[in-house]
Amino acid sequence: MFARIYKAIETVLAVLAGTGLLAMMILTFADVIGRYGFHHSIFGTAEYVEFLMVVTIFAGVAFVSAHNEHITVSIFESWYSLHFPNLQRWAVLMVTLLVYALMTFELYRHAGSLLKSGKMTAVLSQPQWLMPMAAAIFSTLGVALFAIAIIRSKGRLSPGAGDPGYEPGNVGIE
Repeated sequence: MFARIYKAIETVLAVLAGTGLLAMMILTFADVIGRYGFHHSIFGTAEYVEFLMVVTIFAGVAFVSAHNEHITVSIFESWYSLHFPNLQRWAVLMVTLLVYALMTFELYRHAGSLLKSGKMTAVLSQPQWLMPMAAAIFSTLGVALFAIAIIRSKGRLSPGAGDPGYEPGNVGIE
């Protein structure tokens, strides 16, 4: 049951990220065709694209975090893995979780600040707090999924793409 809920949230985030990217691509394409082909662009395209970028990035980050498929640089990895394999793995997971949680907290704080100020977007006159709040909500889901993945896998999350032993779709959650 727990694994199904996890998988459902993960699927929703992946679909949202993909749909946001597709919508952004279609909107940008239509705007460029309208602007250069018919001398009339779509009203508010830049702000729509901004919002879709928030959805794509933050839903995508949540999904990627749950799969431990971030871009990594492994300069000292061979030395750490040899001398401190468990310490290094846990340190990376805990620092990643802490930074992700702090970023989420800051997004909520920023959204609250914009809500209090009552600022609106320049073109569409939408409340400016909507985008950081959407990012904060997606990040909250991402932090929760990442924490659950760490707990369920006992810190042995599957390696991400580019790591030895990588197998797509295997996140260590059963």
